[in-house]
Amino acid sequence: MGNGRHPRSAGYAFRFPGLRTFTVVVFGVLVGLALNVGSVRQLIGNYRLRNIHRDSVESLKEQVKTLEAQKQSLELGMFENEKSVREGYRLVRPGEKLILIKKDERTSGAAAGLTPAESR
Repeated sequence: MGNGRHPRSAGYAFRFPGLRTFTVVVFGVLVGLALNVGSVRQLIGNYRLRNIHRDSVESLKEQVKTLEAQKQSLELGMFENEKSVREGYRLVRPGEKLILIKKDERTSGAAAGLTPAESR
């Protein structure tokens, strides 16, 4: 028996060292899980709820970034936006007067040196 091997007649304790410890540990873990089934279910439920909240927080962060970008574009392009709206809807600020210039067919033909009948 100098080669380090145990004969087949030796018990499990000699052929598989640590088997008893492993068995006790596994049994202890299974008993612990059996006694704490409610807590484990609650842990799994809370973990799922946390993931749902994390996803909603991420989507809200994306919405905030989008709204911040829109806010900046509105602040930077305010003059152009106001100008196009005021011209499109004929709006004026308080104290301003709206002056409409109507194009006359005679003036457009006359500028080219044509009479109204020739410009048509």
